[in-house]
Amino acid sequence: MIRTRRRAAPVTALAVAAMAGLVTVATGSPAVAATDCDVSKTSYVTDPKGLQNLNLLGVRQSWRLATGKNVTVAVVDSGVSRGNAHLEQAVVKGRSFVGGSEFDDKQGHGTVVAGIIAARKIKQSVLIGAAPSVTILPVRVFGELRDQGNSGEVADGIRWAAEQGASVINISLSTGPNDPNLKQLKSAIEYAVDQDAVLVASAGNRPEDSALTRVQYPAGFPGVIGVAATDASGDVDNWSIHGDHVDVAAPGGNVLTTFYDKGDCLVGTNRPYTSYATAYVSALAAQLRQKFPDDSAADITNRILTTADRPQSAARDDQQGWGLIQPLAALRSASAVAPGRGADQPRSTTIAGPPTESLTAVTDPAAVNRNRLLWWAITAVAVLAVALITRPLATARARSAAATIDSPPT
Repeated sequence: MIRTRRRAAPVTALAVAAMAGLVTVATGSPAVAATDCDVSKTSYVTDPKGLQNLNLLGVRQSWRLATGKNVTVAVVDSGVSRGNAHLEQAVVKGRSFVGGSEFDDKQGHGTVVAGIIAARKIKQSVLIGAAPSVTILPVRVFGELRDQGNSGEVADGIRWAAEQGASVINISLSTGPNDPNLKQLKSAIEYAVDQDAVLVASAGNRPEDSALTRVQYPAGFPGVIGVAATDASGDVDNWSIHGDHVDVAAPGGNVLTTFYDKGDCLVGTNRPYTSYATAYVSALAAQLRQKFPDDSAADITNRILTTADRPQSAARDDQQGWGLIQPLAALRSASAVAPGRGADQPRSTTIAGPPTESLTAVTDPAAVNRNRLLWWAITAVAVLAVALITRPLATARARSAAATIDSPPT
């Protein structure tokens, strides 16, 4: 949830419910023929069709107004592989909260997210990030083990990123309402909001064969934009968790991006993932921070939500929030007024605590997981086992007491 406010002067609060969590993807034929994401070799995509998501959003037209220059986006994730040719000029020194280097991305997920946001154009490939002048601040909060993550370390990472003055903080992860570290996570989010950072988190991937609709965090807190993922047809399907936490939508499938330190490839070809969609929104937030340097984080949020494409201009819904982001419209917006709310869409402007059990009508199939961070990352077990990925792996099928990687590459 987001509460919009200006640092120097009070502003009417904007409730922007946000969830980070489970995104599973709709199956179907990919719109672009994908090259294998092979960790044993460096390869690049040369087919311009790989840029279909940028074309869909009109991102390249928006670069006439802003590219994210002089804006720092913190990627709170598994680290970022600075050795990737697309990122070596984009990534600055950050910090690891799990040992090792912030530039050593064992999971691959943080590198994928960073590439969506800020990949630099190189001659070997057509890939370019949605905000190609952004500076990436890597904040590593996940180590080598795919199924383990600690929300306390995530909270520390968010707080540290805010202390460094990151203008935008990308959080492609989630935890449940019974997480024992939820207070610590909430405190970190509140601190980052006070520092006027734009916080963006995934609205959540739904485990297969699940009716999970429970609010996930940190996106469920005020001050965080919750992002749903659209499929190849531009719709938010049932792989994305629906609910009051959803604020906007962005593409989550057929994503051309950076892959470890091995060049680039197409990920999410079988389903749209909210981890990827979140990165597109963070890129737009960075563009807006460049274009409107005097805007508060609340103002930036309002511009994103107000200009999103939706069936009814004055109403949101629980599937796509206020709609699909529109970068050019947001950058051209004349004001930072919050989007209208229909009488049937009341939004809380207070920090919400964990929902009580009585608020959830559907049995939560991930109940055993809610004391561990549910992190939806990029590499699947096969990456660690055989170092070769030939298709996306829906790892959300297996639920354990540990966190689960959810957005594997193609």
